[in-house]
Amino acid sequence: PADWEVVSVASGRIMEREGGTATWVFAPTPRISTYVFSLHAGPYQIWESRAGDVPIRLLARQSLAPHVEVDEWFEVTRAGLDFFADYFAMPYPFGKYDQLIVPDFNIGAMENVAAVTFNERTVQRTESNRFERESRAEIILHEMAHMWFGNLVTKDWWNGLWLNESFATLMAYFALVSATEFEDAWHGFFTNEKPRAYFKDSRVTTHPIEVPVDSTDEFFSVFDAITYQKGSSVLKQLAYFVGEDNFREGVRRYLAKHAYGNTVLDDFIDAQAEASGRDLAEWTREWLFTAGFNELQAEFTCREGAVSGLHIEQRAAPANPTLRTHRFQVAVYDLQDDALALRRVIDAELSGARSALRHLDGWPCPALVFPNHNDWTYARVILSDEGVAAIDGRLHTIAEPLARSMFIQSLFDMARDGRLRLGEYVRIAAAQSVREPNLRVLDQLTRSLSESVALLTRLRPEAEATRSTTLRGLEFLAWDQLEQESDRDRARLWFDLFVAVAESPQARARLRTMLDGRAELPGLVVGPEQRWEVVIALAGLGVPDVQQLIDAEALRDPSDQGAKYAIAADAARPEPAVKRAWLDRLLDPDSELGLARQRYAIAYLFPAHQTRLQEDLLVPILDSLGDLADADPYFLSSYVQGLLRPVCTKESVAAMAATLERGSFHPTVELFLREAHQADEECLALRPGFN
Repeated sequence: PADWEVVSVASGRIMEREGGTATWVFAPTPRISTYVFSLHAGPYQIWESRAGDVPIRLLARQSLAPHVEVDEWFEVTRAGLDFFADYFAMPYPFGKYDQLIVPDFNIGAMENVAAVTFNERTVQRTESNRFERESRAEIILHEMAHMWFGNLVTKDWWNGLWLNESFATLMAYFALVSATEFEDAWHGFFTNEKPRAYFKDSRVTTHPIEVPVDSTDEFFSVFDAITYQKGSSVLKQLAYFVGEDNFREGVRRYLAKHAYGNTVLDDFIDAQAEASGRDLAEWTREWLFTAGFNELQAEFTCREGAVSGLHIEQRAAPANPTLRTHRFQVAVYDLQDDALALRRVIDAELSGARSALRHLDGWPCPALVFPNHNDWTYARVILSDEGVAAIDGRLHTIAEPLARSMFIQSLFDMARDGRLRLGEYVRIAAAQSVREPNLRVLDQLTRSLSESVALLTRLRPEAEATRSTTLRGLEFLAWDQLEQESDRDRARLWFDLFVAVAESPQARARLRTMLDGRAELPGLVVGPEQRWEVVIALAGLGVPDVQQLIDAEALRDPSDQGAKYAIAADAARPEPAVKRAWLDRLLDPDSELGLARQRYAIAYLFPAHQTRLQEDLLVPILDSLGDLADADPYFLSSYVQGLLRPVCTKESVAAMAATLERGSFHPTVELFLREAHQADEECLALRPGFN
């Protein structure tokens, strides 16, 4: 059609028009990999600007255009192009730079050369909060980094894709810190990226970062949090291990030597070794060719009030026993006027199971020692009973927000592993949340409280008393904070927590006041997304007028996004017939729902408080897995992960085990079924602690 825009790698123009159509022609491209070629056509809204000598454009469909933060998008784009050209010592290599926000995109974004595509989730229909703006900036910068690392220089085969993705994530955070307002982005890396890496690395399906990939079809099986989050965490450790200046010089040498060509892992490692003067052969073996993560724990002894010994213990899971060389910092805290004060930071490089640090010999006995201060290495930190006691009631006295986050994460990890009672974690986290000044730490706390309640809910009936007390307490806490909070970003966090835990008749009534405008909440802007969150929550609780609520909201929001939320709300209804109907619809090979809408149904079909409904359909769900051999891998991953969350009974664990034993499944199905079985076993193992 003559009124459509057509976008590809190189600049294009209309060669001729005839009637209502146009013929486009494009300039030849530089030499690129075929997998980063793209072609786009549609009646897009187009915005144009420049970043120095580079023409830049942003495109979105007309109905989304009013909500696109164009000035902010271009500001991040200009900052990124300047930063990367300087960091890589090489100007942007592909002439023009287009970015397209496209409907029904199956992934977050894709680094097509000079024509990057983004999922419409990058756009919010109300004013974006700080985390949404930061996430959008990180995605923009991640894809931009690929123009050099991934597009200008491309890996030889899919086994090397992890380096493309991990490096782009690492570079996005370098750019966020140096070139945008998000100067504390490494704190966000710790709270958002690293937990996903540790979780995936704890699964029975974990794998080394560098693995053989026999075919393109197998690529999907290793495109995961090891590829992105663990890989970027390990590259962050590499940059600290060799020194950031040496790391940058190694990257520059690598790009200059291999521009417009293909590489293997050794090419990158050799460039880093040459720039730093360090032999990286053993580092590469330990970190890139073995699976799993290490745990670090500090142990110190004192005699007559002075330190007589300090050791760092390093452990690994029996299934993945590699002990690695780590370079990191150790924080030493004193107790002063019942507050934890950072006394000293020690630089350390260690390997092996037990390493002695002599730095504190003879110093006054500390209250607490914490390895991996500032999060330089990839390792979980385990706290001793004395460490937990030192933190309890004193989290707010720790001055650095990242340090508070690291202590909180250690406590939360220990609670989910059964080393600390979940109720104890909730008590500590809830007490800290009401006095926490930092937005990132508050986000971490409220999310972990929501996850804790969901886990307690699945631990029925053993955890029912703890769950009931916890829910009522968090309902009150979140609403009380909402009534007082005037900051929009903080109010959104309290809103999210309240919606997650709202269950009592009083909480349901308060949810309704947000829909009819009677709620007096000074910092909360109730936009379309928030209204739908409330409707979905009420639908999941089974309110009598659920259909009227859904219909009214769908009439109020007739957009494509509104239609997806309406699907979510319907799927959330706690009625066996509704669940069965949606399961049949998801399995219908002739369904015209599309993956984007299927994902909304899957995500909301079995909230934690409907685990019994999930249990009733567990056998049909497991039986369906063998019929999905020809389904799209993106659908399969969503289907298995979404419908097989922990049921937490002996029967469910046995049913999943039996299914694994008798079945021959699509590799994606088998992978996520094995993970679901493991998660169910872990959930079941927590139940005796609530007797």
